[in-house]
Amino acid sequence: MVVICEDIPMAVARSAATRMSDEMRLGGSPVRRSSFVLVGEAQDPIQELVAESTKPACTPPPIDTIQLLIDLNDALLAYGTPTHRMEALVDALGESLHIPVKVYYLPTYTLLHFLGPLPPGKREQHIVKTRGGWDFDKLQVLHALCKDLIRGRTNPAGAKKKLQDIRNMRDAWSELWIVAGYPVSAATSAIMFFNGNGWDALASGLLASIPGGMRLIANRFPSLWWTYEIICCALISVIAASISSTRCYPSLLLSSVVTLLPGYTVTASVVEILTKNVISGAVRLCYTVVYLAAMAYGLTLAPLFYNVAVGNGFLRRPPGVENACTAEQTIAVSHLWLILCVPLYIASYNIYLKSPLRQWPVMTLIGALGYGISYLSKRIWHAPPEINAFTSALGIGLASNIYARATDDLSFHAITAGVFIQVPGSWGLRGMLALAYQEYDRSLYWNYSMLVICVGIGGALLMSNYMVWGFRLKNRRVPLTDF
Repeated sequence: MVVICEDIPMAVARSAATRMSDEMRLGGSPVRRSSFVLVGEAQDPIQELVAESTKPACTPPPIDTIQLLIDLNDALLAYGTPTHRMEALVDALGESLHIPVKVYYLPTYTLLHFLGPLPPGKREQHIVKTRGGWDFDKLQVLHALCKDLIRGRTNPAGAKKKLQDIRNMRDAWSELWIVAGYPVSAATSAIMFFNGNGWDALASGLLASIPGGMRLIANRFPSLWWTYEIICCALISVIAASISSTRCYPSLLLSSVVTLLPGYTVTASVVEILTKNVISGAVRLCYTVVYLAAMAYGLTLAPLFYNVAVGNGFLRRPPGVENACTAEQTIAVSHLWLILCVPLYIASYNIYLKSPLRQWPVMTLIGALGYGISYLSKRIWHAPPEINAFTSALGIGLASNIYARATDDLSFHAITAGVFIQVPGSWGLRGMLALAYQEYDRSLYWNYSMLVICVGIGGALLMSNYMVWGFRLKNRRVPLTDF
């Protein structure tokens, strides 16, 4: 006789057998089969239940293995794994560790629901709360560890030791290096995106030292992060207003705060909604709207006080500044400057993402490829922004996925380098500022364009996955973690 266990505790089976035996003796309802299936000769129902109740319960997984799965989930969140890929990846890890688990992701935390029997003291539900960050050096090694686990190349004990080694790895770049990259990002973006000239780039770089310095202070006093964006934007706007007669005010504002723009966040939220992670995507999108409103508030609050102080009344920007220059996406200097600006811009974000030097070549090449496609689409086709975003994102996605397929390595760092150039965070900020300036038609245009561009970027990246990996979206049995 063969007994197939369905993970029902022995005590529950014994209780059911006793209760149903009493019902049979008292003339109750016929006995229904329990969750144990008996294959073999027919038996008396009471004897069948007794035989089932004495079957040993399924062995729960070791507590260290369960903790390993929890720690892996925590590390994946902390080092920057794409959030819409978390559930599939953790589910595959649970299957490889023989831990039946359901995964539910929400922004900043993951709920793990363990389905099978658990060791004493372990809860069925476990919440992993982690504030996401960026560390592409550790993420690359962690990705290799997850692949080895899923493919059976390492055991839980070895994986636990390797995970501890990953956590003990030294950061590729310190906070001082990250802060030093802020002026570089601002100066190059002034030329690349906001119609700035060399002097505008210099002024933007100097103003960008404000959010860099505030970052160092906020790291020491965490409560400052609650108003970090408002304070930084207010300080930048009041200085920009004071020099607006000689410099392009819109270019100064947008390029100086480029490191604060939530372009990737809004793109990630749209991708989550497209992949039917509706709750997390909607929450992240609402967060982005409030975040942009906070930035716009800071950028308009300080000029109000400044204009009152100089006798211009309650104006949200210096008078006449809208005619001083335009912040359209054109180039005010020689286009040869792009040969220098694009690699420097990507390098500054490589430092921000804590990417080691070994990742820089592919990140720079694919990031430059994306910018080049967008630039040519705009200059030759004179295509609208949503076409530029779609074609460049498709090129980024195809190149990155081909690289991942050829090397069996993580390509998310390469995708991110290209996407950071394309994301329309400044478009959303322009929309919020247009609302503050009571330019409602322009506000509608900027905000609509931001969403359309994000949909184009997200859709193109997802389509590139199908083109390279097929509809199963697996790399040698491992769920994709690139985008």
